[in-house]
Amino acid sequence: MHKLSVLVFSICFVWLGYAQQKVHVVSHNGETIVTDPSKGSNSYKRLAVFPEKSKEIRSIILNLKFECPDKMRCADWDYVDHIKARQKNDSTVYEIARMLTPYGGFFQKDWGFEWRVDVTDFSLILRDDVEIDYIHTGYEDNKTRGWKVTVDFEITYGTPIANPLAIHKVYDGSFKYGYKDDPIENHLVPITFNANTKTNFSKVKIHQTGHGMDANGCGEFCSKYRDIVFNGEVVDHKDLWMECGDNPLFPQAGTWIFDRANWCPGYLVQPDEVLLSTAPGKPFTVDINMEPYETEKPSANELLSAFVIEYEKPNAQNDVTLVDIIQPSTRLEHSRKNPFGGLPVITVKNNGSKPLKKMAITYFIEGEKPQKHQWTGHINFGDMAAITLPTEVFSKKAQAKFHVALSRPNGKKDAFKTDNTLESDYERPDILPETIVVYYKTNNKPGQNTYRIQNSFGELAFAKDSTNMKPGTVYQDTITLKPGNYNFKFNDTKGDGLEFWFKAKDGRGEVKLLDSLGMAIKQFKSDFGSHINYNFAVRNDMLYELDNAPSVAVFPARTNGPITLDYFCNELANVKVLIVDQEDESIVLETHTYNNFSKGPLTYNLSYLPKKRYYIKVFMNEKEVYKNRIRLKE
Repeated sequence: MHKLSVLVFSICFVWLGYAQQKVHVVSHNGETIVTDPSKGSNSYKRLAVFPEKSKEIRSIILNLKFECPDKMRCADWDYVDHIKARQKNDSTVYEIARMLTPYGGFFQKDWGFEWRVDVTDFSLILRDDVEIDYIHTGYEDNKTRGWKVTVDFEITYGTPIANPLAIHKVYDGSFKYGYKDDPIENHLVPITFNANTKTNFSKVKIHQTGHGMDANGCGEFCSKYRDIVFNGEVVDHKDLWMECGDNPLFPQAGTWIFDRANWCPGYLVQPDEVLLSTAPGKPFTVDINMEPYETEKPSANELLSAFVIEYEKPNAQNDVTLVDIIQPSTRLEHSRKNPFGGLPVITVKNNGSKPLKKMAITYFIEGEKPQKHQWTGHINFGDMAAITLPTEVFSKKAQAKFHVALSRPNGKKDAFKTDNTLESDYERPDILPETIVVYYKTNNKPGQNTYRIQNSFGELAFAKDSTNMKPGTVYQDTITLKPGNYNFKFNDTKGDGLEFWFKAKDGRGEVKLLDSLGMAIKQFKSDFGSHINYNFAVRNDMLYELDNAPSVAVFPARTNGPITLDYFCNELANVKVLIVDQEDESIVLETHTYNNFSKGPLTYNLSYLPKKRYYIKVFMNEKEVYKNRIRLKE
């Protein structure tokens, strides 16, 4: 085993008199992760020191960070990675998290992304010396590509929501699905446990993703349902399906937009959790049933790990937690919804045994007057809810801190105040002029697209549907807006944006926002999946700025030879285009120079080159502004 690899430090966050102590346990600190093609799985075991058992833990959040490795490029494929934990003197291994790696072929050296998942339910085993095993699966080349991975456990001390008593493994493995002679229910059999005499309730926690590819697309590309059965009764029914076109990590090099069986490429699985009404000291039975399915040539597998955690009764009747600030925020997982000016959105969780029916919420941007909101509603114990606050937030500052505090759940004193406050990083949205022009060039499927502009309160300022739109046509709509906060939403009903490499026949479209002089004030990527979501403000006391960075795109990315490079910039510049070898960028196949150039399509034919992958690189006044991969196919 690798020697001890742990980093622990404390944080005290104080606001409105509240304080909470945190420690970070880092088991894998910027480690390069690669495949083992000989086995299809590579294990990275590290010993980490967690808090002792006597220390009360309020929550444990696993922060997972991916970057491109220092000495190789980002990996290519969407493989399944497992994060497993085993106490030093125990043989039982628990899958505490599951990651589906992104298609990294587009990512450059400065790329990075972060995800979070709550692993508090494993607090019984995340104590003292624990072996944390990061398991990277797959078969791709391990000499030139991989990931740089950091696994960081963010631990908050304090009174638990409920004291955990026991953790049981129900299922853990890869289960064949669709086999007539060996149905999956032969293996997903009911399991009975005897509850602790102090048990008040239990929670079943499940990581499940579908993989394989039979004639029906199962298990990766087919939707099937799953039932959780408790003491013979169905307590949860779920379609194991996830839409991927709104993934905050976009664009990716592969089929990232394709919906999948409970996962997407570039996604840290958020486990399913269902509360069970277990009785103290009594036996109880847990069973998982998959939708009946048979096929002639099966190849599907359900990767499933399920655990039951027993708890004492909740430690408080009135206890609310501020889980997250969605808007405004600079977290990458919320990047499709930010930067932002408008009505803030937060996520709260009721950790008190009584239903949460009201509370006070205070919120403000640093330096601005605090706003107060008396919220009413209904949130049951253990449930989370997103809440939109009623007053717009906006600051003239480019960056500022945004603060939120919860208080008086059900009109009572909160039993654990230290998780009632959060702050996020506010970034001011773009300032646009009162008159803007929506520039929209359709692709070959204009019937899939609509767009609209509305203010923070949902009042529509402009809308356009796909009726009578023609393929490959430029439409320009001039819109005059009153001062306020707005959202521009461009939708694609098929979730494949205005370009997607796998659908080259659909062509490529473009969306830009221009000022009345035709200068770009915002340019959008065409490979956006299901939607463009852009927040902006119109102010008569602030100047708008032009988007002077060049917009560059190449289509198609997979070609027999012909490609088109679309270039648009507000400024004239000397532009240079290079075609280079992907594995050795010093090998330059073509060089093209354009002086005093600002916009237009540039076409090339690479059919004479060997059929493999290349990079196309664009320089503006000798500075690299674009780099992307081209695949020459047979």
